[in-house]
Amino acid sequence: MRPRRSSEGGGGKASSMNKCLPVAALIDPGRAKSLHGASGSTSGSTKNKNKMAGGECDDVTEPLILEDMSLFYYRQMATSLKDTDLQQKIDHEIKMREGTTKLLAASKHPNQRLEAARSLLCSNTRIISYMTELQRRKTQEVLGQSQSNEGNQLPCRAQISVSDIRIPLMWKDTDHFKNKGDYRQYAVFCLLKVGTEIFDTSMITNVDRSMTDITFEDVVLFQDIPHDFEMKVEVYCHKMHEELSVANTPKKIRKKISDMSGSVGRSVGKRLSGLNDADVIGSMVLGPRFELVAKGTLQLQDVDDSVRTFDFELEKNSEGKVHELPLFGNYCCRVAAVPDCLVKPIVSGYLNVQEDDDLSNWRRYWCVLKNLQLACWSSPSDIDVAHPLLSIPVTKSTQISDADPRTCNQAHTFLIKTVTLQGVSEHTLSADSTDEVNKWWEGFQQHLLDQALWKHACDEVMAIKPPTKNKMAFYRKSSIYDDTPLRERDTVSDSIVGDLRVDDAQLTHMLSTLMGEASQIRGTQSTQGST
Repeated sequence: MRPRRSSEGGGGKASSMNKCLPVAALIDPGRAKSLHGASGSTSGSTKNKNKMAGGECDDVTEPLILEDMSLFYYRQMATSLKDTDLQQKIDHEIKMREGTTKLLAASKHPNQRLEAARSLLCSNTRIISYMTELQRRKTQEVLGQSQSNEGNQLPCRAQISVSDIRIPLMWKDTDHFKNKGDYRQYAVFCLLKVGTEIFDTSMITNVDRSMTDITFEDVVLFQDIPHDFEMKVEVYCHKMHEELSVANTPKKIRKKISDMSGSVGRSVGKRLSGLNDADVIGSMVLGPRFELVAKGTLQLQDVDDSVRTFDFELEKNSEGKVHELPLFGNYCCRVAAVPDCLVKPIVSGYLNVQEDDDLSNWRRYWCVLKNLQLACWSSPSDIDVAHPLLSIPVTKSTQISDADPRTCNQAHTFLIKTVTLQGVSEHTLSADSTDEVNKWWEGFQQHLLDQALWKHACDEVMAIKPPTKNKMAFYRKSSIYDDTPLRERDTVSDSIVGDLRVDDAQLTHMLSTLMGEASQIRGTQSTQGST
């Protein structure tokens, strides 16, 4: 869903703006649409305009109340389910959304507004995901469908890394080669979702006809993901103002265009000002609006140690047309998976290993089952300082069975038989007690189950790149080209929050700090959940 943006361009004060600020319809997306239509249909009324200027917004207060009731309902649901983790996540994202909304209202620089709008969309998406998961769990509880996994072996979880994301573009010949046509620019970023885990990439704000593809340098890392995961890749796009829009004209010319737009009509005025229908609610101008333009799906079968190409499903608007961003319909990325069974010990302890065919020749080892093998050391202290003295392969072609009593003279014995390219490998091992045998037996069964369900992802340990933090795509003040204004500077801001005199550098720092703390908190919560 698309988040509501803060108002800009109205005549109310900052104190009244908070009461009139449209809020995203969290439960029913149709509420946002109906609010949009209701505000637009009454925008011609002088009475409503006066109420807007005075800070009275009855048509916006109702969604605020409904949303507060919905949030209270879901908090109560989380309490009844004793799910404090999801409740904390919802509360955190609500605070994030409130802070980002204030920054969006106070931002003056276009790139600051884009970043704030992106953060707002991500927070709303996470809130919806958390609430949907709460609703699902509550439904299962009411219907008595909650299943207990106690006593059942489940496959291990894994780390999933997505990197090297590249989206090819398909411009027309007149746009890319002949350098003709409109010089359109777009801001693009991606959302990657697995269940309630949602991450966003950095935003590319200079997408134009000179680019043949959009490349994201981000590395997104998901923790504690099941083998039957379904990752959603969504591409969001915002069409930035074109060269002849009012945003790039001097203030005096812009004022003349605004005055003229009031006389020539609303539709013509919006064309001259570079605004879309979705950017206006009544007499309020909203922030940047990102549209979902394409989506794809990644699963276990798409995991590979190299970059591969996948298909996009292009989204259509209400008119049945795809977005004007010329997507080719494909995207490239590298999806790597590292199951826990390859990097975390499944079971460890002392075992006696029969050497050669001598019935009385046994040697005691400290054994660790991990990464497709049973590694054996003399003692636990040697694990970090020496290579294993003996490595017994435990792969998909391994069979675990009771040992033949005719070939060994010890109790609690079992046989590990593995077929390899070099031949058949057989090892007879003995545990100290029946409980130890059962522990190792379950460990071997778990390891074989993990390999069977994770399939080719268990063939080897894939390289996982460290995750990257979102880099703010704001222009540097030291850049003359980017920071030279095309309109006159004035001491009083003409935005709805002109009295909030915060410079661009401070707003950039505030937004960077806010998003950095959010990423750190989510990372800490994800680490705690995986442990």
